Amino acid sequence: MTNEQAEKLVRLIFRTAPPFRKNYIKQPEQAKDLPRIPHHHLFCLIILSRGKETMGSLAEKMGVSVQQLTRIVGELETHGFVERAQSEESRRVTLVSATEKGRELLSKFYRAACEHVREHFSALSDEDIDALIFHMGEIVKLFDKSER
Repeated sequence: MTNEQAEKLVRLIFRTAPPFRKNYIKQPEQAKDLPRIPHHHLFCLIILSRGKETMGSLAEKMGVSVQQLTRIVGELETHGFVERAQSEESRRVTLVSATEKGRELLSKFYRAACEHVREHFSALSDEDIDALIFHMGEIVKLFDKSER
């Protein structure tokens, strides 16, 4: 990557970060009837919705330290949203998984987020929405590719 490409990419990331944080990281108004949980807790549930994770891999995927993750998982566990278990291969490895209650909460947040996005982007044409979906999909593919 050239310096010019890096600068363009950073400008775009910096330009999109505030609207994403304002509109999509905070709990949407449509989820006001759901428990207020910090965004890191929600991100943890999103990752765990794909299956069990070790504490180390979960911390890495979330971009937090294992110590921070221990607090997050502990709070989620206290509310019954996740559970911990020892790995059968190594008792020193702790596996974390979402409980049914955690998956149900995530499903409710997902539905609230869908309603929020429908309202937020209602002024856009179907063509613009299709373009947004396509480009967001491409961004996800590139992020996945850069993490390999």
